[in-house]
Amino acid sequence: MAVKDKQQIMVITASIFIAFILWLYVMGEKNPVLVRTIEDIPVTLYNTENISRSNLVMLPDQTFTINLTVKGRALDVFKVTKDDFKVEADMGGYLKRGDNNIPVEIKRKPQGIEVVSEGIFPYIRVKLDNLVAKAFPVNINVTGIPKQGYDNLEPIVKPSEILVVGPEEYINKVYYVEGQVDVTGSFSDINNSIVVKPYDRERRQVFNVETDPRYVDVFVSIKSAKQVPIKVVTKNSLPKGKVLKDINLTEPNIYILGDAKILNNIKEIETKPIDLQNIYQTTSKQVELNIPKGVFLKNKENSILVELAVENIIQKEIKLPISFQNQKEEYIYSPSQEEVTLIIRGSESQINQIDLKQFTAILDVSELSEGEFTVPIKIIKPEYFEVVNVEPEKIKLKISKK
Repeated sequence: MAVKDKQQIMVITASIFIAFILWLYVMGEKNPVLVRTIEDIPVTLYNTENISRSNLVMLPDQTFTINLTVKGRALDVFKVTKDDFKVEADMGGYLKRGDNNIPVEIKRKPQGIEVVSEGIFPYIRVKLDNLVAKAFPVNINVTGIPKQGYDNLEPIVKPSEILVVGPEEYINKVYYVEGQVDVTGSFSDINNSIVVKPYDRERRQVFNVETDPRYVDVFVSIKSAKQVPIKVVTKNSLPKGKVLKDINLTEPNIYILGDAKILNNIKEIETKPIDLQNIYQTTSKQVELNIPKGVFLKNKENSILVELAVENIIQKEIKLPISFQNQKEEYIYSPSQEEVTLIIRGSESQINQIDLKQFTAILDVSELSEGEFTVPIKIIKPEYFEVVNVEPEKIKLKISKK
């Protein structure tokens, strides 16, 4: 069995050797014609300046290659590589937005090799888009926090508007352009030239476009800073029968910046005076702030929303029991009546929520002894109520010993 296997191996080996000798003979003596496809041959574009002259631009991520079928003697064909070819495409003709089929020219090929066209002349597909330039205002994103006790004003940028140039498909994605300045730990002014980049609505950078110019100059002023209250200033009086119940501010305090010497002397920021004489009801007004010279506001908002809560003044009648003050135990006190009637005046909300426990009608008998007297009534009340009338103002009082 082993001898038989050995014989088979020798037969196979001999067959392969004979086939190889025959192949060498055929290739060396006969050298037959052979057809082969060469793939991914690079194509060079020329006259590309015609693209921009046509107000077009090439879309990114395009690779231009072709496949060529060649024919020649077998020994020549087997040696051919894609680098043996020089293939060009002329962009100097008519161009349009979208796909452009550009014929290629074979400028160089190996000697003894024929390119088989098979009736179809080779071309490449070049994708072009409209070349667009669109103006955008420059946003500056200030990051970081200055040194404690300092803050930055709004940055000043030059130029304040730049062009974004590129394919229309990508320009349409641009929503804003932005540069970044870091003020971390700063206590003096910053003056830098920075790169600006285009972004879409989701804050993703848009690539394949260019900004013109690429850099902008940014100045960021760093000043001493502190917070102070806002004081609302009024002039004249409300119309008759009206009362100013309250003044409300959207922001009771304001953040101011400036030189330290100036800020040290500022305890509050006043509003421009609000004229009350024509205000008949609760009103909201945007009121300008009176900013001293040399003082700056970070957000440049030089006004504040002020609500003037105005109410009607109304009157109400109330009755109060009479109380004695500084009584002596040896006497009996007999007033001519047990209560008094008051007419009080105040704002509508205060009158409607009145608490009689806040009011007291008092007879002070500290200086009186046995006898009959006419004693004035003293009214104790909250200061925001006005007593219009007390009936009676005095009462008769008889004091006798027990």
